Amino acid sequence: MSKVKLSEIGTFKNGLNFSAERVLSGCKMIGVPDFGDNYLAKLDGLKEVDEDIVSTDYLLQDNDILFVRSNGNKNLVGRAMLIEKIKEKVTFSGFCIRFRITNNNVNPLYMLYLFKSPLFRKLFSNTQQTSISNLNQEILGNIEVELPTIGQQNRIVKVIHGITRKIENNKRINDNLEQQMHLIFENMMAKAATHKLSGKYTIAQNLATVVTGKEDANFSVPNGKYKFFTCSNTPLSCDEYAFDASSILIAGNGDFNVKHYSGKFNAYQRTYVLTPDKKYFGLLYLASLYRINSFKSRSSGSIVKFITKSDVENIPVFIPNDRFYLQELNKLIYLQEQNKLENELLVNLRDWLLPMLMNGQATISD
Repeated sequence: MSKVKLSEIGTFKNGLNFSAERVLSGCKMIGVPDFGDNYLAKLDGLKEVDEDIVSTDYLLQDNDILFVRSNGNKNLVGRAMLIEKIKEKVTFSGFCIRFRITNNNVNPLYMLYLFKSPLFRKLFSNTQQTSISNLNQEILGNIEVELPTIGQQNRIVKVIHGITRKIENNKRINDNLEQQMHLIFENMMAKAATHKLSGKYTIAQNLATVVTGKEDANFSVPNGKYKFFTCSNTPLSCDEYAFDASSILIAGNGDFNVKHYSGKFNAYQRTYVLTPDKKYFGLLYLASLYRINSFKSRSSGSIVKFITKSDVENIPVFIPNDRFYLQELNKLIYLQEQNKLENELLVNLRDWLLPMLMNGQATISD
């Protein structure tokens, strides 16, 4: 292995800052919300920016790597994501830094896995006297990493990337399952509205316990054992759990997102945790999601900045007499949960195996 500075194998560039009032059209843009826990960038559904103000210097290319440069949450700073294949014009926001590899003896995927590893976070944490709140090109460029031969890099990538592909495929399957759930729920509600399906209306508090998390944002830790649900779309991690159930998570402020999870987890103070009888898990998730989306639409442009416990407890839920709908929604949501669990196991396997391959504790034969 040889030790190199990142500035010796690639170049860095900060992204562009855009006015919120600008008419958005043309070139797509990746920002901090698009990172999540992704290894590979998802280019579908990105917001757009005025193509005229984006010079070619700011357009992404195949195998570019993006870092989160700054964000209100210190746990997001330094997150990395690979732009694997570009088929259209895509740029990146000023809260990101682009790393473009210029050395042919460096595999971009290998560098991505290095950047995603706890080892790398420790490396750039050691470059600052205080907690990480803002990353810059100088900090990144001066970080020294151990770089194996290109042959070794390629062998490591072959093993690790197979695991990542399976994880990404499970995410795509879950997206499809989500679409199926929406179709079933919308069909059910349309029939109920036209009296073609009998049933009864109730509210969430009659089907589930409704509580809030107890922890503040500082409760999260990097690489914790359990999921920590905050008002962000992407869960963090922590070392202690307070819940062990199949629950719906509703963000009480921010973008008011709705998630579901089965297993051990913890939650932030402004996150509502709804834990129903399991037969209502899928139904309550969809009812909550549609209600919260409706709430967001009604409050757009107003001063409403948070959801109250009463708002959550009074979410209306239609329970059909035909149990087919409950069964189908539960079948799909639990398939999602199984895929999530498999992904957690695969992530743990990848995170355990990767440093062993990188430091030579485990080897791969030709």
